[in-house]
Amino acid sequence: MRSFKYYIIGGVMAALVGFNGCALESEVYDSINAGIFPTTESDAEALVTANAYGIFQNNGYSGMFNVARGVLVVSDLMSDYGECTWRGWEPMLYNRWRVGNGYNDRHWDWAKFMGRITMAIDRIENMDLDENVKNKYLAELHCARGWLAFCMYDLYGPIPIADVETLKKPLEEKILPRLSEEEMQNFIVNELEKAAPVLPYSYKKGDPNYGRFTKGLCHMVLLKFYMQTKQWAKAEAMGRELTKPEYGYELVANYADIFTLANEKNAETIWAVNCLRGTQEHKWHPHVLPNDYPTVPAGVVKWNGFKISWDFFHTFEEGDKRLETIISAYTGTGGKEHSETIDRQTNGLLFYGAVPFKYEIDKGTTGEDSEIDYIIYRYADALTLLSEAIVRKGNTVTQEAVDLLNRVRTRAGLPAYEMTDFSNTRDFLDKLLLERGHELYYEGCRRQDLIRDGSYVDAIKKKCAIAGQTTLVNENYQRIPLPQYVIDEGKGEIVQNPGY
Repeated sequence: MRSFKYYIIGGVMAALVGFNGCALESEVYDSINAGIFPTTESDAEALVTANAYGIFQNNGYSGMFNVARGVLVVSDLMSDYGECTWRGWEPMLYNRWRVGNGYNDRHWDWAKFMGRITMAIDRIENMDLDENVKNKYLAELHCARGWLAFCMYDLYGPIPIADVETLKKPLEEKILPRLSEEEMQNFIVNELEKAAPVLPYSYKKGDPNYGRFTKGLCHMVLLKFYMQTKQWAKAEAMGRELTKPEYGYELVANYADIFTLANEKNAETIWAVNCLRGTQEHKWHPHVLPNDYPTVPAGVVKWNGFKISWDFFHTFEEGDKRLETIISAYTGTGGKEHSETIDRQTNGLLFYGAVPFKYEIDKGTTGEDSEIDYIIYRYADALTLLSEAIVRKGNTVTQEAVDLLNRVRTRAGLPAYEMTDFSNTRDFLDKLLLERGHELYYEGCRRQDLIRDGSYVDAIKKKCAIAGQTTLVNENYQRIPLPQYVIDEGKGEIVQNPGY
């Protein structure tokens, strides 16, 4: 029973401290007895909250969406525009992955939640609950398992996934190989398709369930998955699904308003980490702001970390309103002027690039933490992926695809594209992918976009050449290596990714 306690109670305790801003009453379950816990609906909710949602957090340095090393930030640092003042991050920035370098090992820890979720599914299935309640909780768990599997697949490729019978026999040594590509892909799709029909389309601001998983989230993850596996027709279907009025998604009129406290939980947000002061808070601004950047309140901590490379910054068009959320020049608290020209000559705070300010400064911040909801997926992402899927499926530029792209582009204050602005399909895709880069900077999309487009290797080589850095990048480096301890413990059953 020791392993059972690890998979279940460990997650429950984490959730009882705080989940996505929901205030849960604290109870201490220091032992598990199948006849005692879980037995009631409140037990079931605590179990699901812990295990379905425990990994999908951005709470300080916890959760796979944390600002320090979460999947969104890491993915974009690994792309063509990701830069960082902290020089210890070169393996990630310039694609110099090596087995055991530490950076890639950390992300493998997220896979541990697969077993916890599987065990939670088994417990809920065997509980005496109202069928509607049970089905909803099971759907949330299946959504979590499919989403986590997709995130791991995106970074590492197929992973080992234990079934419940294996998990129930922790003392038996059983080495599970990685799933095949087909098995892994089927697992992701089956989990999300199992969850989607049961869950509500979305939750609106003010709903006490806001922050829980939805049909919209399931279909957004499926859209991402189908795009990455180049199943264009299925991706188009998912994109069209998300445009249905039942979901209620629409673009926020002003780009900067998406990332504010007053306008959080807006209609453009498909899913966000639901933050709340004292419960779950993120550290965006400490990781991006230069040390002497003037802020209100003045006590905001600043570590001068992540940047948008100057090369990519210069691809923005004049008049693009999204530039209002990026700092390219400022006067420091001591009166020192900062800009690309000055700081590139003096090794100043903006030497490596512009500042991805993105979120407004939470006026209640007294140090490192913000309670503004941390956005994971939003409607602009879905619309532009739908546009891309239409063009890739038919290998032709359509008026509908252009119109979808323009909905995002004109919101940024830029002139709408005409059909005559595209010389061919490749020209359209180049412009669309650049638009997505501008729209979705530091939202975890750029690496996926470049890999899907087949331009990732060349983009990283160009980035490294401009920065004067060496790189190991090749087609194999689109995925990162498994930790060495996983290979060692696998005793030949778990095989390393090619090229490492």
